[in-house]
Amino acid sequence: MLVSDLMKSNPANVESNATLGVALKKMAEHNCRHLAVVNGANVAGILSDRDLALFYDPASMTEQRWEEGKVSDLMTKNPTTIGSQAPLAEAAKLLVKGGFSALLVVDSGELVGILTESDFVRHFAEQAR
Repeated sequence: MLVSDLMKSNPANVESNATLGVALKKMAEHNCRHLAVVNGANVAGILSDRDLALFYDPASMTEQRWEEGKVSDLMTKNPTTIGSQAPLAEAAKLLVKGGFSALLVVDSGELVGILTESDFVRHFAEQAR
């Protein structure tokens, strides 16, 4: 099996100069835990709900703070990516070795998908039926 067999195409994304408030809204709208971060057509990074959780401070969190924070300040820059035609075993090794929960899928410099550990779990759960 290949990455393209499990990945989600056209992943939710956000511009690197967007506010954290915009990123939160996009995650809610798309019901996702990861956003591809782009600068135009180029992949700049990845932002996860874990990144946002580390930013969250219950004592000082206000809507204003979410609107002042920028995606570029929290994202993982230059994330590890994989091609859509790579074997799934290679993707699994990258996730485990890197301690990642998602990989952006990039072909010829273009963002084409995202592959998450949840995609693997869902696949194996379906196989067990």
